[in-house]
Amino acid sequence: MKHLRTPAVLAFGLVALMALAATAAATTVTSTTGGAGGTPSGHAVNEGGHITMANAVANISCASTIEGNIESHGSGVTAAGKNTKIEFTGCTNSWHVTTTSAGSLEVHWTSGHNGLVTSTGTKIDSTRLGVTCVYQTNATTMGTMIGGNPATIKLEGSIPINTGESSGLCGSSSSKIEGSYSSTSAGYVAP
Repeated sequence: MKHLRTPAVLAFGLVALMALAATAAATTVTSTTGGAGGTPSGHAVNEGGHITMANAVANISCASTIEGNIESHGSGVTAAGKNTKIEFTGCTNSWHVTTTSAGSLEVHWTSGHNGLVTSTGTKIDSTRLGVTCVYQTNATTMGTMIGGNPATIKLEGSIPINTGESSGLCGSSSSKIEGSYSSTSAGYVAP
């Protein structure tokens, strides 16, 4: 059985890590509102019990953890890094969700200490009763990183389905993703 690949969860992945990043104008990752940038790693856990993806077969709701490393940030560079772990557990509606490629995240400063989070290369297999739906990100908007202690990533995007690797029952439309992650440390996006 294949498992659904959902790069959303990415959305569900590096979210905590990227929560500390910023974008192109003069992007800096900080642990304080006025602190010097660093090259931190991040860890985030979903808030409110589950991250939910609206699937054509049945909604997928799972507890989720994301970890990653910031690999680039600073003046004139978008804050970016690779996810090292995107994990889903305790899924509802008989779903089994496995991350087959953790992918990477970018954070683009928007205002204050906040930024837009995008995901590329995250691939997740979701399987339910023999039906496999595969989702994959490609510069996909996942939501908003809200700077603070802890930082929060609010998921509010849609994850594209990989129709070539999914069952026809999964449909051909992107699936809306909702929920939020809370980082285990402070994180601020700085322009």
